[in-house]
Amino acid sequence: MFLNRLDIGSEAILSPTGLCDLIQKDYQPEIISSCKLIEQYFSAHAYINELPSSVSEVVQLLFRKLDDEIKHLFLKESGIVFPYIKKNYHNTKKSTENKVDPKVFDSVQHTHQTIIGLIQNIRKLLNNYVVKPASSKEWKECVGEMFTLENHIFQWIHIEQSLLYPKVTNFKITDLRKHNHKQTLN
Repeated sequence: MFLNRLDIGSEAILSPTGLCDLIQKDYQPEIISSCKLIEQYFSAHAYINELPSSVSEVVQLLFRKLDDEIKHLFLKESGIVFPYIKKNYHNTKKSTENKVDPKVFDSVQHTHQTIIGLIQNIRKLLNNYVVKPASSKEWKECVGEMFTLENHIFQWIHIEQSLLYPKVTNFKITDLRKHNHKQTLN
């Protein structure tokens, strides 16, 4: 999991500011790099021989939507959310005032759910990332990068939903679960 990246003895890394830095310095660059590698493959291969043409088109369309959602969320977090958190939390564990508006969390949560849905659809279309032995080396590398991207995204979302946002909103983790369940039902 992501704990191998953390110095467990360091309280600062688990502070809101430390978590923002971890996401920006570790997860965002890795995710962006994976997206670029996958996009390079798709740019060079408009048609994927290993997939039926309709599946090939849908996979590329879903990936581009995923890439777009990720980039927009990273811009929102880097430009608005994280600077606000860093300004108001100064490496403290909890602050009683200046909590992040739950609407911000709702928006981020909604985007996380969209990203997870896109990943699940891509995974399904790519047969759980299982490639045939006769597939090209480039396709195998692309599918491997999709798997890597999925893992990085799930780790990033876990850090935000389980560690960062509970510290900067009025929600506790149990409240977040109830809130998320309510959102799913609506």
